Amino acid sequence: LSLEAPSEPYLHGIKFTAMPPAKRFRDMEQLSGGERTLAALALLFAMHDYRPSPFFVMDEIDAALDNVNVTSVAKFIRARADEGKLQFVVISLKDNFYEKAQGLVGIYRDRKLQGSNTVTLDLDAVEPLPAGA
Repeated sequence: LSLEAPSEPYLHGIKFTAMPPAKRFRDMEQLSGGERTLAALALLFAMHDYRPSPFFVMDEIDAALDNVNVTSVAKFIRARADEGKLQFVVISLKDNFYEKAQGLVGIYRDRKLQGSNTVTLDLDAVEPLPAGA
């Protein structure tokens, strides 16, 4: 992070640069969507380490990520949640993200009630399928 105008820091913005693996430092505008997402998450979690909060709500943070990075982010979030000091609600449509979850909440339309209803599943209570099943 660097100030766009150090002489007048309150009148201008902050420049965010990141260095993806095997690349040089680049401005956020020059990064791919997945690289931007990972850089933003890195900044978010760095700020969290500095000034913690107990709860995160994240909406489709995996949308621009490939499967390898989705799995890496999901494992990171699960490890932080397993420490017991942090809770996450993550909205995702990618199965390799929510398979790392402790629980799932589904929302569906109930035509009889003319509204929405929810269903929950505690994944920690469900036995995993054997490999290759």
